[in-house]
Amino acid sequence: MRKWVLVILLLLVAIVVAFSIFAVTGVIDAPALFWNLGMKIGWIEPHLKIYAIGQDSESWIAAQQEQMQLKEGELSERAAELETYEKQLQQRAQELDDREATIATASARLQSDQDQRKNVQTLAALYKEMTPAESARILEKLDQELILDVLLSMDLQDAASILIELPTNLAVALSEKLGQASQ
Repeated sequence: MRKWVLVILLLLVAIVVAFSIFAVTGVIDAPALFWNLGMKIGWIEPHLKIYAIGQDSESWIAAQQEQMQLKEGELSERAAELETYEKQLQQRAQELDDREATIATASARLQSDQDQRKNVQTLAALYKEMTPAESARILEKLDQELILDVLLSMDLQDAASILIELPTNLAVALSEKLGQASQ
């Protein structure tokens, strides 16, 4: 009788070892086999159904977390991209502000030059109406640059007539500057 107990015991051990080997190698799907067997047992079935719902919920939650992590990564990339664009826009705005300031400065300078040119032309017309002696008497007291601009605004004959009436040293200096201006 002991022999029979030993044989049965060894047979059971052999079956368990064979089942374990088949389950580990994938020949038998042990979890599914036990699951189906458990679903056939009435008092275990409700517990297995609740467990299945929990597993489904966990897998759904894991999938949602993975999707959220992907979205978070995409949003981080998008935020970095937007930051780069913002920096580029700020640089561009600064460039445009600088350009606008340069244009405003050039416009003010141009307006000033135009006003000065208009004043010089008005003076030239005014001195042209006077006699050369009267014009020379007034011009000799002005700045040489202004005298030069007035003479350049006049026609050659009127400028020459006034230049003759000016003191010699002033006429020489203005003649040199007129020569340089014509080049």
